[in-house]
Amino acid sequence: MPATLAGIARHRLAAASRRLGTKNPVDYIGGLIDRTFDLPPGDPRYGKNALLPGHLPIEHSFSETARGSLRLDMEPLGPMATPHGRVHEVSREARRMIAGQFGNAALRWFDERSEPHRGSRLSGGARFGAWFGAAFDKDGMQECKVYYELADGGLDDLPPTLRHVCRVAQACLPGLVPIFSSVACSRSQGGQRVYFFHQGDLRLLDLEPLMNQIGVGHQLPGMLTAVGLILGGRFVLPDGSVVVALRDTGRGIEMKLEILLPGIPDPPREMHGLIQMHLQQRPDSQRALEQWLAAMAPDGARSAGDMSVLSVRVTPATGARLTLYFRPSGYEQTSSRSRPSADAGLDPYAYP
Repeated sequence: MPATLAGIARHRLAAASRRLGTKNPVDYIGGLIDRTFDLPPGDPRYGKNALLPGHLPIEHSFSETARGSLRLDMEPLGPMATPHGRVHEVSREARRMIAGQFGNAALRWFDERSEPHRGSRLSGGARFGAWFGAAFDKDGMQECKVYYELADGGLDDLPPTLRHVCRVAQACLPGLVPIFSSVACSRSQGGQRVYFFHQGDLRLLDLEPLMNQIGVGHQLPGMLTAVGLILGGRFVLPDGSVVVALRDTGRGIEMKLEILLPGIPDPPREMHGLIQMHLQQRPDSQRALEQWLAAMAPDGARSAGDMSVLSVRVTPATGARLTLYFRPSGYEQTSSRSRPSADAGLDPYAYP
């Protein structure tokens, strides 16, 4: 077994990229992986993170809007890094990759949007500072993203339209508390999203005033159908399980409802089947999810990992689309066993 987790992570990502047919993330972010996972495998200090508390600070995700991509988010630099140090390092790495992959125009946009968050405004109570995210496809890096923890007054630094939308959201749902903002660059565009934690229980129907105000009220029935089906008829989400995210796409406001599954008591055991049932109306997405899950299940593992977040996004022009986030298997240890197959009695698509 390698002396540090970085070697396992490199092997895990390289294998997943081969199976998905994407470029190898290690070729782009290998240095960041090495600096993040420099402790021995199984070191309990890895669990001291804000992304996945108690587990390794890395997650993979499947998105209907980026089918076939290898997507990851992580809290870089390990548990000893300070929030300010993490902001500085992640910003530097993102600027390097954006300039190299997407060009100077993208870098200028990123600098403008991220500048308020790259200063020293974080309070002494900051939890993580910044996270790093990226997506890869067959042509290379598809997207580079930084999640910046919001300091007090952080909404005041947003672009005017997004700032207004955030104020509308808080007026419609007083339980919303801003927690972080993501600034992302891709080959063709940039985007900024603000994430709110919802304090208290949330009835899904309570989203209607906000969705009407931001122009996506007609998508509420589709969102209710998706969440209600996948969560087994649950339409009230308990305190601690809801994040609402908003983004100005330039063609209207996108809203994401993110459901933190550890906060849901007794989620349906057949959640995988319910997701497949929901995706039957979009066969291309259904097949893509099956292929993604098979590709992301490492050698010797029963599945791609434990699903941690169910995310449903809507825009004025697009109905409910899923993003599924996983606490991935295969990083904690290596295995010499062969990869499971359907005829071996194991379900490579099993959800928790």
